[in-house]
Amino acid sequence: MSPQSDRKVFYGWWIVACSFAFMMLIVGFSIYGMPLFYNLWVSEFGWKRADIQLGNTMGKLIAGPLLGFFVGWVIDRKGSRGAMAAGVLFAASGLFCFSFTHGLHWLYGCFLLAALGYLCAGPLPNQVLLSHWFTRYRGRVMGIAYVGIGVGGALVPWVVHLLNAHFHNDWRETMRVLAGLYAVVLFSLLLIIRRRPSDLGLLPDGISADSGATPPEHGSRISLGRIFSTPAFWLLAVGSVMSIGAIGGVIQNLPLFIADIIPKPEIEITKTRIMSLVLFSSIAGRIAMGWLADRFTKKYVMLVTYCIVGFAIPVLLLARSNPQLLYVFAVCFGFGLGADYMLIPLMAAECFGLAALSRVLGIIIMSDSIGEATMPYLIAHIRDASGSYAAGFAILCGLAMIGAVAIASIRYRGGVPVSWLKLQDQNLR
Repeated sequence: MSPQSDRKVFYGWWIVACSFAFMMLIVGFSIYGMPLFYNLWVSEFGWKRADIQLGNTMGKLIAGPLLGFFVGWVIDRKGSRGAMAAGVLFAASGLFCFSFTHGLHWLYGCFLLAALGYLCAGPLPNQVLLSHWFTRYRGRVMGIAYVGIGVGGALVPWVVHLLNAHFHNDWRETMRVLAGLYAVVLFSLLLIIRRRPSDLGLLPDGISADSGATPPEHGSRISLGRIFSTPAFWLLAVGSVMSIGAIGGVIQNLPLFIADIIPKPEIEITKTRIMSLVLFSSIAGRIAMGWLADRFTKKYVMLVTYCIVGFAIPVLLLARSNPQLLYVFAVCFGFGLGADYMLIPLMAAECFGLAALSRVLGIIIMSDSIGEATMPYLIAHIRDASGSYAAGFAILCGLAMIGAVAIASIRYRGGVPVSWLKLQDQNLR
């Protein structure tokens, strides 16, 4: 049945399903699955933890700061599907090339391909895509799509564990199987994606174009210069980069931290359980906070989320003497992690509207990638130098709380962000 002839179910829900799958594989499998291999590389190649994290750092710094704005610009003008196709190619190629790793330079090139896949087919294009298809239920559908990250992240530790066992701990074969899964599933889903409801004669949220209803008003095109003049932009950028940096620093080092405090025979199964529980808990966080974001001021929902992330990190320090606390940490941190990424585009849309959303998100995600890239390397370097993650995790806790302060400082007037009122007032002049 063609998309145009299927009117019983709003086509936007097929878009949500596609975004769910992309988030599951591009983010859930790539971002939260890669750290599962780090301790295997330390054992096989004798590399330092910081050496491995440097590859993750270099890839994200090159892909995010250098190309984030350009990808946002392309999506703004051409739509998400082309960028997502390039992202699938990068991500699948990166995983396949990882299986031939023989030295650090090769590893760093693979990390760059993975980072390009994340940028082009991850949160940025999917956030913009869903924002075009839904207005009233934007928080809810964003939450549903972002559940894909939790599902992918919860499944990948077990998938990797089972594949490694099947291939007798040959992680290279595991990488090749995952690369094939990416290519087949995601290229197939690209055939379903449409840029906007108007492409099928519809309006956002499933209103028929011939019903006489008026599409939601998103405002005229707004220049980035005017957006940059609002304190809300800088506060949102600082808040998100601090919190995302804290999350990235923890997640990328968590399996290595577990290897430090758990007896060697139990390392693989423990890291599988903890990483899976973190991402399983993130599903509850995405659903709960997406629901709350549709009903309450998004600023306060975001503030609570950042505090949850910050307060969960110290539990890791206590887990050194009581490893059972790893499970307490996994539930709390996972809940906060789940909502964090999802709330950033919702806040951006509320503060600045849809007219420049892809460009604003391109810049914010570019900034986030700096924190997400540098923090894992810094924390690994501290561990290599001191023999402990204590100081590094304390730094990450502080970053999360700075992010909370920044978000708390975004001003509202009458329940509406001051930034939005200012931009609309300028448009009327």
